[in-house]
Amino acid sequence: MKREITGGLQLYTDYQWVWELVSSREEYESLAEYVITQIKDHEGHPTASLLHLGCGSGNMDHHLKQHFAVTGVDLSPDMLSSARKKNPECDYHTGDMRTFSSSKRFDAVIIPDSIDYLRSPAEMQQVFGNAHKQLKPGGLLLAIVGYDPENFPQNRTTVETASQKGVDITFIENNYIPDSQDPSFEATFICLIRDQRHLKTMIDVHTLGLFRKDTWFKELERAGFDGVLFQDGLLEMVVQEGAFMLIGKKPD
Repeated sequence: MKREITGGLQLYTDYQWVWELVSSREEYESLAEYVITQIKDHEGHPTASLLHLGCGSGNMDHHLKQHFAVTGVDLSPDMLSSARKKNPECDYHTGDMRTFSSSKRFDAVIIPDSIDYLRSPAEMQQVFGNAHKQLKPGGLLLAIVGYDPENFPQNRTTVETASQKGVDITFIENNYIPDSQDPSFEATFICLIRDQRHLKTMIDVHTLGLFRKDTWFKELERAGFDGVLFQDGLLEMVVQEGAFMLIGKKPD
């Protein structure tokens, strides 16, 4: 048995092919529909263009592109390569959500999946401030925070399986707060990869931020947005228990 322990987000680079096996466009349909509904409910004018920060491999964009002209940004060239194959109609760029800049201005900016990787209020301010610059007057920012520290599922573990071309994958995710004084948690991904008789184990540890709702909301308003924060049963059903949404409107 071969084992590899990483801390460099290998699930999004060298092992991106594993992510493709355990993640599908269908799994993102409900989340995409939820985001589309929130945009329609809160927009001040019709939303035609959308900037998706942290777009990953494009599974969600498959649904969003039916409604908007989508521009996607992600740090991983491997994820973007997959996104371009799935969504040739979309415009993809390798970049950091904190610093990405475009000459275009968008009707909406969304961060529905990757904002939990921000590790400090300073990074929140970078991202929200950058989103504010990329928006047209009256544009919307939507961000979905996956975890509430007051309702964190300590040591939650999920298991998925997938198979393709003789390779069997067991995909395990564990969420754990190692230090209650540190506003972060570890998402540990374990992949059991079986190719006939051979077993390879990959362990990838991601450290993500874990902040109170009022911290997020404060940084949203500091960046110049008229902010709304809410949490409802439908959002938690689509994402997970404890998830909440931030909606910021750039003043006209």
